[in-house]
Amino acid sequence: MGKFCAYCGKEMNEGAKFCKGCGTPVGTPGKTMASACPACGGRMVFDPTSGKLKCEFCDSLFAPEDVDASWKEKEANTAGGGGHASLGPEDQMLAYSCSACGVELMADRTTAVMRCPYCGNQTIVPAQFSGQIRPDYIIPFAHTKKEAESKYLGYYEKRFLLPKSFKTGNHVQEIQGVYVPFWMFSGRAYVDGRYLAYDESEDSDGNKIRGPYYDEIRQGYIDFKNVPADASKRMDDDLMDSVEPYKLDGLKDFSMSYLPGFMAERFDVDEAECKVRAHNRAEGSISDQVRNTIKRDGIDVKQEYFRYEGEETKYSLLPVWLLVTKWNDKTYKFAMNGQTGKMTGDLPVSAPKLLGVTIPLFFILMILIMIFGGDLFGALVGAAIIAGVIGAWMYGSMKPVRKASNASGYITQALQLTFEKEDKVGMLKVSKVRNEIKEMNKR
Repeated sequence: MGKFCAYCGKEMNEGAKFCKGCGTPVGTPGKTMASACPACGGRMVFDPTSGKLKCEFCDSLFAPEDVDASWKEKEANTAGGGGHASLGPEDQMLAYSCSACGVELMADRTTAVMRCPYCGNQTIVPAQFSGQIRPDYIIPFAHTKKEAESKYLGYYEKRFLLPKSFKTGNHVQEIQGVYVPFWMFSGRAYVDGRYLAYDESEDSDGNKIRGPYYDEIRQGYIDFKNVPADASKRMDDDLMDSVEPYKLDGLKDFSMSYLPGFMAERFDVDEAECKVRAHNRAEGSISDQVRNTIKRDGIDVKQEYFRYEGEETKYSLLPVWLLVTKWNDKTYKFAMNGQTGKMTGDLPVSAPKLLGVTIPLFFILMILIMIFGGDLFGALVGAAIIAGVIGAWMYGSMKPVRKASNASGYITQALQLTFEKEDKVGMLKVSKVRNEIKEMNKR
């Protein structure tokens, strides 16, 4: 990725002396904006409760579109103001002057909203949100910092497996509302799949046996819209996936007037890299839906080809409350969806509490199995499996952060089959079909 014009935000080629977008010479000071109240000059922040900008000094409320107009007028009257100079490698650290008090602020090239430590004003760097890097959409915050703190306490306080000391000994080190950059992908995904499926039955001894087998062919498509993939290297991808879904009817055309009071970043992961993640999710959804059309007990092997049509990408900022807490010298990160209020994050697990549940459960299950006619070996194995499954489920409930495997919530058109075929396969041909599918997967 090349560097960007500090004045208009357009990407420039390495070694360029002038911006090809606005003609500004390289090194010309960039522009900043302070969220100053039009009524009294005090600091304004976006208020999620009212959906307006609120002055922290005089309590005046302003609609975002009115503040937009005011900022555009101010920008036109002070074109070329502010100060910007590159420090060292130009795409590493930059210096911006606060437009409220004039002090110079340091930031890396992806930071777009900063708080001045001297006057307290929120400084927005328009160059990070202009030209080709201007976001298309934004979802404004709908939950306040107090609500995020309350949600965090409710998230962990009733967890049985949580170590007792975590409730009294963890300390929130930081809580920050952040507009996280996301690429959002829309389009149509096609699948061409072949599957070797089977039914199951039991023999006279109660053992499960497979058969008959079926050669299944499916072709079809799904439509998906605005599948998000976070575009910030600082953000944990799995944590951002786990805070979904967002309500897409809340998307608004981007406006900088939603930013005051919150941190914001420009993307530093390119569109192509994020598209791979979005495609994996779309393919997970279409594969799941194809599986539901195969009315058999299981699938032995499968092969699926995917292709896409009508793809469109949008750049958006989505609201996240980030909480960082420390306990036993270990850092834990939590995130709350700033629109829906969904809280997520991995919690520590008390091993004594987990064993205190699974060990008694194991003995109870073993006794019950033997009472109902099972032998000792069968009772041991059966009880161990059931207790292990329940223990794993309990442990997993404390660790909900994981990579999204499908695009659930973003599918606008469920699977439409364009071709399907099922042929019963004799036992002599099962190996042949299985090998054919495996060979297709190697190509």
